Amino acid sequence: MRLVERMVAFLLIGMTSACQQTSANASMDPPTLAILMVIDQLRPDLLERYDALYVGGFRRLLDEGYQFTNATHDHAVTTTGPGHTSLATGVYPTRHGIVGNSWSEFIEGEWRGVYSMEDLSSPVLGNPELPGRSSANIFRRGLPDWIGDADPGSRVVSISRKDRAAIGLAAKAVGEVYWLTDRGGEFVTSAFYHSEYPDWVTNFNATTLPLVYSDTLWESTIPPEALSLTRPDTSRFELEGEYTAFPHLASELVDATDPRELNHWRWRYTPFPDRAVLSLAREAIQALQLGQRGSVDYLGIALSQTDAVGHRFGPLSREQLDNLLRLDLELGRFFSSLDETVGAGRWVVAVSADHGVLEIPEHLVEKGVDARRLTGSDRAGLRASVQSALNDLGEDEGPEDAVKAALVTIPFVAAAYTFSEVESGVPSDSFQVLFAHSHSRTRTVGPAARTGVYVRYEPNVLSSSTSRASHSTPYYYDRHVPLIFLGGRIQPGVSADRVATVDVAPTLAWLIGTPAPDDLDGRVLESVLGP
Repeated sequence: MRLVERMVAFLLIGMTSACQQTSANASMDPPTLAILMVIDQLRPDLLERYDALYVGGFRRLLDEGYQFTNATHDHAVTTTGPGHTSLATGVYPTRHGIVGNSWSEFIEGEWRGVYSMEDLSSPVLGNPELPGRSSANIFRRGLPDWIGDADPGSRVVSISRKDRAAIGLAAKAVGEVYWLTDRGGEFVTSAFYHSEYPDWVTNFNATTLPLVYSDTLWESTIPPEALSLTRPDTSRFELEGEYTAFPHLASELVDATDPRELNHWRWRYTPFPDRAVLSLAREAIQALQLGQRGSVDYLGIALSQTDAVGHRFGPLSREQLDNLLRLDLELGRFFSSLDETVGAGRWVVAVSADHGVLEIPEHLVEKGVDARRLTGSDRAGLRASVQSALNDLGEDEGPEDAVKAALVTIPFVAAAYTFSEVESGVPSDSFQVLFAHSHSRTRTVGPAARTGVYVRYEPNVLSSSTSRASHSTPYYYDRHVPLIFLGGRIQPGVSADRVATVDVAPTLAWLIGTPAPDDLDGRVLESVLGP
């Protein structure tokens, strides 16, 4: 009887505590700073694989955040521009317009390549030699715009190494949008956002940036006992088969006496730009008093170096582990600074990725997996098949069907879908649905898209000729991404529910009490607040 009484007492105490916690959560004011953070090319398995090594921001996300383990991008062209913009707008690329990093458009009687954030009427301030950039090509407004609609006093900031990431996370909002130049080594914006640089950005570029972005050597910080968790550091399939092992010196790849070349090395090959991005984000929070003025503010942060390192060394390389360990510490400092400046419970962050990545194909082959890298001859053969099909068109034969019939005979092609099939609303398989979510007749992406046909390669086929590992396919390894919410009233937890990246913007809007449009492709994930 005493045992039963104790059990009942503990149960009542637990129920009372839960009710009090629920009541406290319900009575808390919504956060005043919404943060959308994207870690480019971060695969979910890298959080699990290196879990025991994380002590900073990843540790806090995994222990205190609400994690969805089955989150995916639900579009076919899994690249940076579509991924970031889908996360910010809550709709698929076919609706927000950023269907690729670049695409082809038929302009004035000829096909022309168009960059996703191209806007030649909006020059980069202080850099007239750089092409203009803005959100002109984005069709849909997103979370930062909704916040501005609900609160005219709100402020919008978006920062990244990549212009298409910073602009994509800002959607159509005209705010403080900055990206890091390749060789110039400074944060810039365009005339679309500012007529001149604000003092806090100018001062940061002049004083703080040189302190956090001046390395000429990249050494490993991996504990010796953790080396077995990665591939060996001597893979001939990393980079170009040379300089694959730590330490990495700038002088191995560029002229280290040239400041522009040094900046290029850091920008393209190392973890260091993410440290600069997070440093500028902290400066923005201080200078603009984000989340501290009674208004609801928005901060977009895109961390690009997981992608840069992954492309050149592979997702399971020692370089990638070192990059993640460094990022873990930087994120830990960033979250702590949010607690100190904005206040614990006054900010909320959603962390995800713009896409996943396929392992280096040659390493998959070593493991017995059927994988391959397309050669120049493969790509030339595909183009020749398309042209041959067009040349041999019958009088009553449509080019779409003829090109599709030719493509599916190629050994590394799994399927092809005509634009008419994609638009029919009657999918032949689940992949056709994904292509529909990336579809545009006027902005074509893919090796046969100018003829009205999408191509799906076989699994584990890498089409890139410039990267050791890459993405862009509709397969799960390229669509599966982390999704973790932290801060505000978020309750720790893990869910295996099927969710999509278009759910992120409406969920963040709901968490901060901001109305969202009712025609989104995404939905609110109410489970982040617990039962």
